[in-house]
Amino acid sequence: MAAMSYRSLADFLEELSAHGELQRIAAEVDPALEVAEITRRVAASGGPALLFERVRGASLAVVTNLLGTEARVCRALAIESLDEIPLRCEALIQKNTPQNWFDRLKTSPEDVGANKFRARVAKSGPCQQVVRLGRDVDLATFPLVKQWPAESAPAITAGQLISPGQDSQQRGVSLCSLQAAGPSALAVLDDGHSSFARHWARHRAAGEKMPAAVVVGGDPASLIAASLEVPDDADAYHVTGLLRGAPVDLVKCRTHAIEVPADADLVFEGYLDPEAPLADVVAAAAGGSYYRQALPASVLHVTAVTHRSHALFPALVESGSQGDHAALLAARERMLLPAVRNVAPDVVDLHLPTYGGPHRYAFVSIHKRYPFQSRQIASALWGSDALRFVKFLILVDPHVNVHDVAAVFAAVGANVAPERDVFSYDGPAHGSDHAQHLDQLSRHLAFDATAKLPTEQAGPWPAPLATSEEIRRLVTERWEEYRVKSQS
Repeated sequence: MAAMSYRSLADFLEELSAHGELQRIAAEVDPALEVAEITRRVAASGGPALLFERVRGASLAVVTNLLGTEARVCRALAIESLDEIPLRCEALIQKNTPQNWFDRLKTSPEDVGANKFRARVAKSGPCQQVVRLGRDVDLATFPLVKQWPAESAPAITAGQLISPGQDSQQRGVSLCSLQAAGPSALAVLDDGHSSFARHWARHRAAGEKMPAAVVVGGDPASLIAASLEVPDDADAYHVTGLLRGAPVDLVKCRTHAIEVPADADLVFEGYLDPEAPLADVVAAAAGGSYYRQALPASVLHVTAVTHRSHALFPALVESGSQGDHAALLAARERMLLPAVRNVAPDVVDLHLPTYGGPHRYAFVSIHKRYPFQSRQIASALWGSDALRFVKFLILVDPHVNVHDVAAVFAAVGANVAPERDVFSYDGPAHGSDHAQHLDQLSRHLAFDATAKLPTEQAGPWPAPLATSEEIRRLVTERWEEYRVKSQS
């Protein structure tokens, strides 16, 4: 596919509809629990994106399971495979700068060959066709979704939270849930490790209010880019421009200087006040299978809502190992692979399965060149920004497909002696992991499931079972002759 970008979420939905990947639901549905349950059942079977045309209590239609399969993520980025993501970014950036594309974004503008994909400012945009200010803001009129019965309130679950960096060219975009905390207040359910958390910590320390904005909808490439944690010294919208193959047009908010994508469907403008009381909320952990602990959350005070005249309201619904969160995680791992190889060049492939939530597992295949190299690689991976929170790290040989969970655990069962091959590292816990200690110190475990070299164990390591290429070819050529009947 040639690189392209969508001018609106509606454009992308038309594309999905033309390829049979969109299901319109005309029956009236309740945004509290009903939308989420329908979505989970469809996502479990790898089903289409859903457009709920009549949502009780709201005038806007809700879109779920939008990027619920890797194929739809690829369609959003106009690529054939997620493996093309780092290749596209590499191709757009000069080779005479730091080693991988992710690091090159942190260099100064004159060192980067992808300037044409930097964000640009426009005078106006569709996201401000309708403007609601001050007392006209009422979150109850929008179709915020409640996913689980014990959640305190419905939430914006596909919101891209924009926060100001140290200068105007270093915006942060964090993908997090924002739960209604009043008619014009949103509780920010952040894990504490995002660009938003860093920016807000700086403003709190200075005793200053921080402007912020929540973007909903627009080109789905922006949602994919928001799932990647961009360093503070890079602009999040430069990453978006590289992924979509076109720069992002930005417009200034109506009530402060934050710039937002002009083609967004909705924008919730506001500020955070370090002196304002926090909100205690109960919600589901994003990407997990449990409620997050009821911790105090900072509050975004909404001063304005702007939106398209015919806006659509996307929502991310937690659907376990299927659906939006799983597909976004698959895209994230492809984007992170070059950075992982930068700190550990002998890494072959990486898989971040969704079991139990994000940052729980990483399956990594490696070229092992010397005894106990697995320990050195594990230390490098835990020391990287990409994998610092991974709780269970499993290292396998290059021939093991890390995307085949059965093959990975077969390698664990066959090659791991716990007294020799299980080792640990004590480091920071991720904020979404309810199983960790309250002091935020976490023990991370690694399993060296690679075949052992002679100096790593006593006696020779057995050869793996494998059919010879000669007999495989023979049986393939004669298969029709055997007349083997398949089971019905």
